[in-house]
Amino acid sequence: MARRTKEEAEQTRKDILQAALNMFCEKGYTATTLDEIAKSIHLTKGAVYWYFRNKPDILKALIIEDFEATRAQLESFMPAPQTLEDLKRHFMFLAEKVDTDVTFRKFLYFLLLQMEWSVGLMNSFHDIIEELNRRLTETIQHALENAQKCGKIAADLDVTATTYTIHAMWSGLLFQKLQHQESSLQETANYSFDFIINALTCRKD
Repeated sequence: MARRTKEEAEQTRKDILQAALNMFCEKGYTATTLDEIAKSIHLTKGAVYWYFRNKPDILKALIIEDFEATRAQLESFMPAPQTLEDLKRHFMFLAEKVDTDVTFRKFLYFLLLQMEWSVGLMNSFHDIIEELNRRLTETIQHALENAQKCGKIAADLDVTATTYTIHAMWSGLLFQKLQHQESSLQETANYSFDFIINALTCRKD
């Protein structure tokens, strides 16, 4: 019975997060109240407070848990990218997830295009956002540095500048996908990473 209660509590927590995401997308973060989130899944506001202290607490959980779940899926799909081809596969996995996972795409759309980021909220989430950016930057840089050590790309290539260029390219492709949902991120990512890899390897020759 205790196990069942624990599972039910975890499911209720997931239901609250999903309801919050739905409400944030529908009404906006600022306009949504905890009472509305609770009522949408037939809970009391007190029940929501049992799991989350406030809206920022819910937002933090959405960000951390969605990205951690994605990272776990990536790690099971492949280890840290070691080559340029690995790096492409890494981003193609993400592109496929954005194209096919409606809930994940909805979360990204809200976070990147809908969320009303006040200065106070941005400051309170600064460490989380910086950590997410750091992980992506390190993934790209590690693959480039390894390719450089193996002689696959030019020894004088500015790895830091190239890392930020690839990071910016991916961000642009992602924003384009979220703004034009009918487009295929896999198609544009495939073309873009082939272009970058060809350019890097041609420069080495």
